[in-house]
Amino acid sequence: MLEDVQAGEAIFGIVLRQADGLASVGCTVRLLHVNSLPDGRSNIECLGQSRFRLIEVIEDDEAPYARAVIEAFDDDPGFEDDETSELFERLKELFGRLYSANRRLRGLADSDTDPELPDLPADEELFSYVLADNLAVDLALKQRWLELTSTPLRLREMESHLVEAAEAEERKVWVGKVSRTNGHGGKLPHG
Repeated sequence: MLEDVQAGEAIFGIVLRQADGLASVGCTVRLLHVNSLPDGRSNIECLGQSRFRLIEVIEDDEAPYARAVIEAFDDDPGFEDDETSELFERLKELFGRLYSANRRLRGLADSDTDPELPDLPADEELFSYVLADNLAVDLALKQRWLELTSTPLRLREMESHLVEAAEAEERKVWVGKVSRTNGHGGKLPHG
């Protein structure tokens, strides 16, 4: 499959395999980089492109990989309201906290200064996919978010997970800081 993808437009689809078969929604991805390994396997880097509904799996015992008829789709057209705008801003702030704490935990940032955030999409829908990619939740939940066609609903569903993730990472940073002070670090942060 990788040879075929590289010989063509470098785009292919990914669909979650569940216990009862393939999920009904997947995502096309663009192949960005291939690192071939000596044993014939490859590490690949891809970028998500667009979502699709799986219309029909093409049955072909001769094919070395699954093929399907798909239909691309987007989120339902929505409207910008104050509540969604406020949620978007709140989630960007929470993402910043998560990102900062994670960088500190990995030793990639000074514990006293906030690392510079990567450029985040200004588009709420694209931002929701960045969040989904960065939240450590089970695949079934990520699949649910992929299938939703309402950006505001997707963002609302992600909010509690993002709050929990940011607070957990910040607690880990605090514990690491206290452990270097022989336990004399003060009260545990709220959260």
